[in-house]
Amino acid sequence: MANLELKGEIRQSGNKGINRRLRVAGRIPVVCYGRGIDALSATIDPLELQRVLSTEYGPNIVFDFVATDESGKEVRREVMIKCVQREPVSRRILHADLYAIDPARKIQVRVPIRLDGKAVGVGLGGKLRSAARDVVVSCLPKDIPTEIVFDVTPLNLRERVQISGVPCPAGCEFIYGTDFLVAEIIPPRS
Repeated sequence: MANLELKGEIRQSGNKGINRRLRVAGRIPVVCYGRGIDALSATIDPLELQRVLSTEYGPNIVFDFVATDESGKEVRREVMIKCVQREPVSRRILHADLYAIDPARKIQVRVPIRLDGKAVGVGLGGKLRSAARDVVVSCLPKDIPTEIVFDVTPLNLRERVQISGVPCPAGCEFIYGTDFLVAEIIPPRS
């Protein structure tokens, strides 16, 4: 994972009116919190946050958040994006929560599943149905995969793959309550 850095300015936590004035001035209010540390209120540039979100890791990116106060003192935390609030119509970012992580502690993140290849059953007239878009993965922050790739080439008509049949990347573990369906080959109608 590349070491990205997001710069911000420490602010006093305030009410709705203060946050609204920050947005009008072109800044986004953020809150950075984590286990065993004090919460930190700051402002960031929305374009910088969009740059961080547009990486291949998407919202699962681990990056450095550097906040400075009026005196120039820096606070540096290794964080992930916990929550992003957007304006419903324009999808403009209104607020973000950043979660300070411990690099030695496992975290749980949602990782997209991508089906790869052309199934044998599709060549026989069947149709590939994707039933799951993502899966929750538990791993160390440095081991977060960008996606889970599953090769559907050996699947024949009426065959299905559950999440237990999908190989897990090294250093990761799938977290699921029920063994849900990932993909199946639906036979053609006769």
